[in-house]
Amino acid sequence: MRLYIGAAAIIVGGTILLLLAVGQMSDYAKEKVVAGLVAVPAGEPLLRADRPDTGKAPRTQSPLRIAVAPVFSPETSLLMYRDFVDYLAGRLGMKGEMILRASYSEINEVLRSQQCDAAIVCTYPYVRARRDFGARLLATPEIHGSPTYRSLVIVSAGSDAGSLAGLKGKRFASADVLSTSGWLFPALWLWERGEDPDRFFGEHIITGSHDRSVLAVASGQADGAAVHSVVYDRMPVVAKEATRVVQSSPLFAAPPIVVHPGISERLFKRMQAVLLSAHEDEEGRNVLGVLGVDRFLMPDPEAYADVERLVTRWEDGR
Repeated sequence: MRLYIGAAAIIVGGTILLLLAVGQMSDYAKEKVVAGLVAVPAGEPLLRADRPDTGKAPRTQSPLRIAVAPVFSPETSLLMYRDFVDYLAGRLGMKGEMILRASYSEINEVLRSQQCDAAIVCTYPYVRARRDFGARLLATPEIHGSPTYRSLVIVSAGSDAGSLAGLKGKRFASADVLSTSGWLFPALWLWERGEDPDRFFGEHIITGSHDRSVLAVASGQADGAAVHSVVYDRMPVVAKEATRVVQSSPLFAAPPIVVHPGISERLFKRMQAVLLSAHEDEEGRNVLGVLGVDRFLMPDPEAYADVERLVTRWEDGR
């Protein structure tokens, strides 16, 4: 059985995690998060997140629209990415507009229908978007010196499970069914060992983001989860102490920033130039620091070949 956790409970839990995480941030990041903390009414969808009106007219009437996949919960993404969107747009003489949706597939649809100029997506959705409508890579983040991440299978600190195999019949949490780290890797691992991923777990909980998946395990709502390693690394100490890693995947290329193939080449090159040089100025470094990103790199399409093969095996091989 697949269960989708209720929005109200997750918003509360995500906000608690965000407040706990403030203590681990740099002074700049802490100031930005605390200053930007907003209430999110339960049940109200986060469709777009515009910055408050400062009274300063933008230099152009057309906003730069950046869609952000819910790797982190929407309430956390709102605070993490708002300055990044403003920075990128400001360098282009535009007003920034951030677009949030509840799932990876919804962000892909925003990109496909050209409701955004660029999207920060995960690797599985990128492969799907490239296959479905020719999405183009714009930039890849480097985090802690590497443009890669892993899927981590976690359990509660007191669990007897020593790997994914030990979670048979248990409650398992994933951020999204289109998540490489949250579902593709563990599901394919089970399938290749003769198990049916859809029947293996007693309950499959779709949390909507990786920080929520960690919280589900830490709070006892789930017995295990597969999560994005970069998100797990940034979780508060209290959440890590309540969980432990029992299995990890090979390295995957980091979630990229992508665009629709119909974007103007001029805007593509201007955005790419700003992203690739952001680490060279103080404001850019501060903005990247909030995201935990060292710098953005020129993307290498071949780096995503491993995920492409996983997607092919999962979608076409069963």
